Amino acid sequence: MPNCFLETLAADILNDCDNITKSGIETDVILIPRKLIDFTASTISGTNRMLITDLTLASGTGFLLEGVKQLNGYNWEFVPSEETVDRYRHVFTGVIMTPSAANRLAFSQLAKGEQYVVVVNKKYKGADQEDAFLVLGWDTGLYVTAATENDKEVDSAIQFTLSNKDAELEDEAPRILLETDYATTLTAFTNKFAAA
Repeated sequence: MPNCFLETLAADILNDCDNITKSGIETDVILIPRKLIDFTASTISGTNRMLITDLTLASGTGFLLEGVKQLNGYNWEFVPSEETVDRYRHVFTGVIMTPSAANRLAFSQLAKGEQYVVVVNKKYKGADQEDAFLVLGWDTGLYVTAATENDKEVDSAIQFTLSNKDAELEDEAPRILLETDYATTLTAFTNKFAAA
């Protein structure tokens, strides 16, 4: 029986000079209430657990967070533990550039304790555009953990953070999403992963 808490590096880590990383994400982001994801119908590659090959919603749709320039972003960090299993914290930072009554209501709903999965389309696409989409919060979900509106910052936009709670960290770093190819995944993203 394999020890799921202890693994050894099993492949070289190589650079591809034709596909060197670049910073930033495309402007728009999809926020999905985690409870809408059908985890039995969604699939992860049998040869690489870091690759989601199908993200399926049981019902409903994800929600578009329309971005501007490079104001939306993500990061993650490894969180070692002396007491339990090492885990990861996923963080998404978003900006609402139109603080209208409708968008304030949407943010208020976002901040009411629901868990979310966030899908971003990175500027870095990788070979054959196979590494463009990144999924944050797959294992446990992200919550609004900070928010601010300041009339002297970012033109009074609402700034917020979705991240893991300390007691609900992720099992893995963010995973790549590739449903067949880039074009197919982009179509699913554009359609906000709406349930069929």
